[in-house]
Amino acid sequence: MDNLLELIALHKTFRLGPATIPVLTGASLAVREGEFVALMGASGSGKSTLLHIAGALDHADGGCTSFRGQNICRLSRSRRHRLRNQAFGFVFQLYHLLPELNVLENVLLPAMVAAPWWRALVPSRPRQKRALELLADLGLGQRLQHRPAELSGGERQRVAIARALINDPALVLADEPTGNLDPPTGRGILEVITRLHRQRRQSILLVTHEPTVAALADRVVCLCDGKIKSA
Repeated sequence: MDNLLELIALHKTFRLGPATIPVLTGASLAVREGEFVALMGASGSGKSTLLHIAGALDHADGGCTSFRGQNICRLSRSRRHRLRNQAFGFVFQLYHLLPELNVLENVLLPAMVAAPWWRALVPSRPRQKRALELLADLGLGQRLQHRPAELSGGERQRVAIARALINDPALVLADEPTGNLDPPTGRGILEVITRLHRQRRQSILLVTHEPTVAALADRVVCLCDGKIKSA
């Protein structure tokens, strides 16, 4: 399999008052097409930072991020935004659903962002059939008009997964997707993620600190002292 994503010698430092805190100190990682990789590490080790850089949500102070051979660091801001919208699907621990939108509208949001302005004005057009199929598959076909406040935690995360998949991303980036859920609900979300990988060969990079979650992946790596090490 070819490499889908390559993170090469990433460095990232944060400032906290007068202090500088190095988080990534030369972290390198490759994710192949169709691969499910789990990234483990202690709390505060920089896992989320690395994931954000991988998905072009943040930038590194040094090093290079490559997606299908294209250096993301050299892209203009508009091309980077377009790549992020079309190539990556994000699933966060805290869902990040818009409270004023209903389930269907939240799922359609990335497709509307990607559509020309005149199509984005008509919510029924940009991939609505795809959104309905995803929500039905995730057991949310009867919740289309509900807003996030009317959903359980597990339902919110399923909406977030559908939103991540609406543009058929090459890579799903999941940051502690079960961290805010009780164990039974979390297991249900993990079943959804593993089914995606098994049935669709969806490429996934998942951040977790739970060994039982990491064990579901094809490969497990650890972030320690700012560098990637094999588990």
